Amino acid sequence: MEDGFDIITGADGFIGKELSEELSKSNPILLSRTKKYYKNASYVQYDMETGLNSLINSDIKINNVIHLAHDFSNKYLDNKNINIKGIEDLINFCKIKKSKLIYISSFMAISAKTIYGKTKLECEELVNEYSKSIIIRPPVVVDNKGGVFGRLNQIFRYSHLFPIPGNGDYPMYYVKVKNLVRFINKSRSIQNKELIHCYDSGPVNFKDLLNIENKVIIKLPIKLLRIILVIPKIFGIKLKSLSNDGLSTLLAMPLINFEHKKYTDY
Repeated sequence: MEDGFDIITGADGFIGKELSEELSKSNPILLSRTKKYYKNASYVQYDMETGLNSLINSDIKINNVIHLAHDFSNKYLDNKNINIKGIEDLINFCKIKKSKLIYISSFMAISAKTIYGKTKLECEELVNEYSKSIIIRPPVVVDNKGGVFGRLNQIFRYSHLFPIPGNGDYPMYYVKVKNLVRFINKSRSIQNKELIHCYDSGPVNFKDLLNIENKVIIKLPIKLLRIILVIPKIFGIKLKSLSNDGLSTLLAMPLINFEHKKYTDY
């Protein structure tokens, strides 16, 4: 790798923190929405409204911009979704700096049925027009405790009852966060423009990821579950792992039934 720096947007998020540690030896520039410190790492405040040009000195060489940040408010600026405006700004920045743009998209862009999926797909289309770019599509990202599946198993570990959304028959893909960040690290040296799907396992049935043996299954109607998840939002309570966006991701995970490149191919 030439002398220079990598930039990570959304560096204070779940994936961002893991990636920051993975790349710590190369001293990446860590961007977050608020200035803060984490494990001796300092963050630079970054807002997609203002962009990168005002943050990074013109004489600093940037090798890669790894874009993890996503604004779930989907607010509009100048008649554009904030995430679209943000990706356009990053592309222009990379063109000026002659940097590679590594865009972390989502499986949800495959069928693009949700707002999140449609926004990711639109961002992908813009990124794809830039010659020095890589698009990585991860599905559900889990930690070493199993992510959302592990948390559900832990919550209902000692209960005879186990509530599940609907009938629980949903195809799922997932990737361990350690494997994802290792591949993002590796993708910095990939020379060609690529679209890569990054998953460890799938499709597997949602119910097969839960420890429901010898338990009474309670099938929660999806509409009721969505209403329940809206209640905390009404009172200004942010749920880190459970939301309607997250529920949509779990219930609408598209199947990969087409030829594709997987991260293990590299």
